[in-house]
Formats: sequence, C-alpha cells, structure tokens
Amino acid sequence: MEIDNDNELKNNKLLDKLKKPSSYNIITLSFLLIINIILIIFIIITISSFTEKDRSKKISLVKMKNNAIYLNEIKAIYYINNINTKTKIINEPNDKLNIKLFINGEEKNFNTENQFEKTGEYLVEFKFNEELTDLSSLFMKITNLKSIDLTGIKSKKVKSMNKLFNDCLSLEKVDLSNLDTSNVESMISMFEGCINLKELHMEQFKTSNAIYTDSMFENCYNLPKINIDYFDLTKTESAIYMFKGCYLLKEISLKNDDSKDSSTISLKSAFSNCYSLKIIDLKNFKRKRVNKIDFMFNNCNSLESIDLSKFETSQIKSISYLFSNCTSLTSIDISYMNFSNVEDMGYAFRYCISLENIDLSNFDTSKTIAMSGLFFGCKSLKTIELNKYKINITSLNDLFNGCTSLNRVVLNVTSVKSVDRVFKNCNSLKFMDLSGFNSNDIALYVEEFFPTKTLNTIIVYNSTLFTKLERRIPSGWTKIDVENK
Repeated sequence: MEIDNDNELKNNKLLDKLKKPSSYNIITLSFLLIINIILIIFIIITISSFTEKDRSKKISLVKMKNNAIYLNEIKAIYYINNINTKTKIINEPNDKLNIKLFINGEEKNFNTENQFEKTGEYLVEFKFNEELTDLSSLFMKITNLKSIDLTGIKSKKVKSMNKLFNDCLSLEKVDLSNLDTSNVESMISMFEGCINLKELHMEQFKTSNAIYTDSMFENCYNLPKINIDYFDLTKTESAIYMFKGCYLLKEISLKNDDSKDSSTISLKSAFSNCYSLKIIDLKNFKRKRVNKIDFMFNNCNSLESIDLSKFETSQIKSISYLFSNCTSLTSIDISYMNFSNVEDMGYAFRYCISLENIDLSNFDTSKTIAMSGLFFGCKSLKTIELNKYKINITSLNDLFNGCTSLNRVVLNVTSVKSVDRVFKNCNSLKFMDLSGFNSNDIALYVEEFFPTKTLNTIIVYNSTLFTKLERRIPSGWTKIDVENK
C-alpha cells in the first residue's frame, strides 16, 4: 500500500508540474504567435498590392456619370500607387481663369496642390467655362495618362492647342471627334511623343484655320490610322515634321481651298520616317505655294508613287533628301514642278532603288550650286538626261554612284572641278553624251570620271577636252565616237 501511495503522490506532482507553464513554453508560444501574425499581415499586403497594381498600372482618365461627360465638365478617377516622387495629373493651364481643378470635391491650386504623395483613389474634376481660349500644354508630360475623352468641352473660342498631349508616353486612346477646333490657329506638337497612341478619333476635327501644325503627330510610333477624312491646310504656313516618325501610318489625305488666297506652306520633313506610308492623297491639294520640301519623304520605304504636280514650288531653295530612301518608289511626277530657284539638290533621290525612269525635262538646274549624290544608289535607274539646263557647279561627287543599271547619260555641265566617284559602280553604262560639257579641268580626273569598261560611245564637242581624254583613255574601251561642232 505504501508503494502505491508513493506512486500516486509522484503522479500528482507530475500533473501539477505540467499544469503550470514554464517560462520556456511561454516564450516559444509567443514567438510562434508573432510569426503567424506577421505572415498573415504580409499575405494581406501582398494580395492588396497585386490587386491594386493590376487595377492601376497607369493613371487612367475614365468617363464618369453613366459613361457621359457633361458639358464644360470632365470627371475622372485616378488610381495612384507606388509613388516614389510627387505625381502630377495636370499642368498649370495658361487659361487659369477659365479652368478649375477639384480633387475630392475641393477646389485646388494647379501649381502646388495638383501633386500627390500618397497612394490612393482620387476623384478629379476639370471644369471649363465657355470663354476657354487656350488648351496648350494642359496634359503635357503627364506620363501615366492612358486614355482621355474631351467630348463636350466647349472649345469654340480656343486658339491654341500647342503641346496639349505632348510626351504623354502612356496615352493609348484619344477621342476628339466632337471637339470644336474651327478657330484653333496653332497645333504645334499637339501629340508629339505619344509613342503608345494607337487610337485617335478626329472625325469632326477641323484644321481650316490652323496656321501652325509643326510636329503635330511627330514620333507617334504606334499610330496606324488617324480617323479624319482630310487635313485642310488652306491657311497653314508651317507643317514641318507634322507626321515625322509615324512608323505605322499607312494613309493620309491633305487638301486646301484653292478658291481662297491660301498661304505659302513649309513641309520640310513632313512625312520623314513614315516607314509604312503607302498613300498620300494630294488630289485636293491644289495650287498650294510651298517654300520648303527638303527631307519631306525621307525614309518613306513603302511609298510607291507620288504626284506633286499641283505644288507651286517657285520659292523652293532646297530639295535635298526629298525622296531619300524611298525604296519602293517606282514613279515620280515632277514634270510640272518649278525648280528655277533651287540651290541644293544633294541626295534628293538617294537609294530610290526601285526607280527606273524619271522625267527631268523641266528640272531647272540654272541656280543649283550643290548636286552631290543626287541619284546615289538608284540601282534600277536606266536613263538620265540633264541637258535642257546648264549645270554650273564645281562638284559632281557621287552623282551616279551605285547606279548599277544606268546605261545612258546626257549632261550639260560647265565649271565642274570635282567628280569623285561620280560613276562608281555604274557597270552597265554604255552611252554618254557630253556635248554640253565645257570644262577642261575634268581631264585631270578622267579615271574617276570613266571607271567603267562597258562604255563604248561618247560624244564630246569640246576638242580640247577630247585631246586630253585621248592621252588618258582607260584600257578596255572598244569604241569612241567623236562629233565636232
């Protein structure tokens, strides 16, 4: 019995010991509890972050009030997260008195209170009144703006839309279909740098009073189409770089009202680097005076034909790189163009590799002082006749360099002294008429001038030149016909 009592006593003591938690057990349980709490918090934050991130990768401007924007009012919800620096949603307008900014129902100052430092959801309102005159730079460099609809804004009195969406890098869609632009005079860089813009509605957009449209769509890399029937450039004086860098743009139409006294327009680089452009409709672009067209179609790789016969070009001084790298161009109608004041023709048809023939009957070179590389790399070109007007320049460098199919050339040149690589790689050249060639100095460069072995006919009226040529005829010539005046 004593042994049983002793065992029972020991068991009771052991139970009492287990019922009383040790300090070690308390610490262990506390540590595990803390770890679990931290893990739960981390999971909640992670899920919330991903949900918010998926919903708001970009600050989006969306239509409110049953998908309708009321007159004189735009409402937007901005979802803003992951702010490292101050986030701006609109620029300080030039027309401060006619545009008001409200955030969560409270009017804010554009310059100082239009910046957010905390992640959150904000109701933003832009209220415009009927006297609005200037929309320039309003959304410029708001880099997270993804889409915008300006339907309903009363913009009849607006004169300037310069840089309205300039460098909105995330902007993908813009609806200006009902925006009144009938009195807008300046649209410089309106969409320049909108590199992700893919959809642009401008069905009722008017440019009839626009004086400046420089760089309007420059570097809109991903814009395949502009939903507008035509751009009316009747009063436009400058449209340089207007569509430059619109890589995916395939078709565009220009017009002007020839019944009005339309202004002189500058179109330098207007379509440069439009790699996909196939159609430029100019049939309604009549009697428009043009003073700058250099680089106008530079790198239009897909353009197959172009008619510039309606251009009034008497004021033009340069056509350099005009059609450079138009690799698909098979025909060009420049027969009615006036080049009487053109001074620089450098590389105008460079790498027009599909061009076989070109009518140069009215190609006035009387005032031209630069012609280097004019037909550089035109490997399909077969015949060139530049004899109607005298070419009074000192350099013909690279003039026909790389014209591998060229077989006939007629030139009327005086005073030329430099002819480096003028016929380099002209491996098909057979006939050359130098009847108007009056420069004796050219004999000093005869190897450069006639590097080809296929040439078998040359017409020279300058007896002094021929005498010098006779002494330096390259080997391989099979025949030389000389006709004296």
